[in-house]
Amino acid sequence: MTIREIANVLQLTEKTVYVMAHEGELPAFKIRGQWRIRRQDFDVWLSQHAGEISQSPTPTVPSTHMSNEMIEVDVPTATDAPVSPTPAALTLEDLTARVCLAEIHRRFVQALGPSSVRSHSDWDANPFHIDLAHPLPQRVRLYIFNVTRPPGGRPLGEHKIQLMVPGQRRVDRGSFDNGDGRIVLMAGYAAEEDVFILWDAGLYPDFAWSRNVQVKAETIIQASAGRLAMQERRLRKPRATETVLAVKPRRLADAIIRRMELTRERLLTE
Repeated sequence: MTIREIANVLQLTEKTVYVMAHEGELPAFKIRGQWRIRRQDFDVWLSQHAGEISQSPTPTVPSTHMSNEMIEVDVPTATDAPVSPTPAALTLEDLTARVCLAEIHRRFVQALGPSSVRSHSDWDANPFHIDLAHPLPQRVRLYIFNVTRPPGGRPLGEHKIQLMVPGQRRVDRGSFDNGDGRIVLMAGYAAEEDVFILWDAGLYPDFAWSRNVQVKAETIIQASAGRLAMQERRLRKPRATETVLAVKPRRLADAIIRRMELTRERLLTE
């Protein structure tokens, strides 16, 4: 059985089944990066959880006399794994693929390449420090967030990040650390499209806990096609026009250089 067939049996999406395997909810294991499930283990698991899956009619698992038959699950590699759970009552945001912060940092460094990255902090450090080679900024402090699709309160054509810094509580105002001569990059990662987004960190000197910052879905789609996508946003506080950049990993270095140029232009006009 493929992951699609398992999803049909469980009446769930293929992505949900993958997440369940990745998080240990299914009795699955990996062989050379591919998930496998013994049919007998799946039958036992299904019997134990039959009352928890759905109230709607559920197809019967195909019978077999081979108790050691394997169920092949065709899924992305481990580095593409979303890590958020997907409940039965799905919302738009639940359908958004997420990756852990350490994995986003790895993808960011991998996108820049070994010739551009001289050193970096531990993968799970937050914020993440990177020392880069010319013409990129030499010392960077990266604040990066998962880009999600909001389930309500925002237009469906917009994606968002939620600003939070380490140690910030719900009642606290937050700010980025501009010390030690490091340049702050405020970024997002849209895992489903494999796109990086760069905002102007200097326009967010003070923010409430979990403040939403948006990017249009159209901008992400343009970046998915290989373009260095640019979008202008009108901000009320402070009153300014922000240019948001979005790119695929292979153009991340170009986007960072362009981000620095746009920030310098803004500072010269203030």
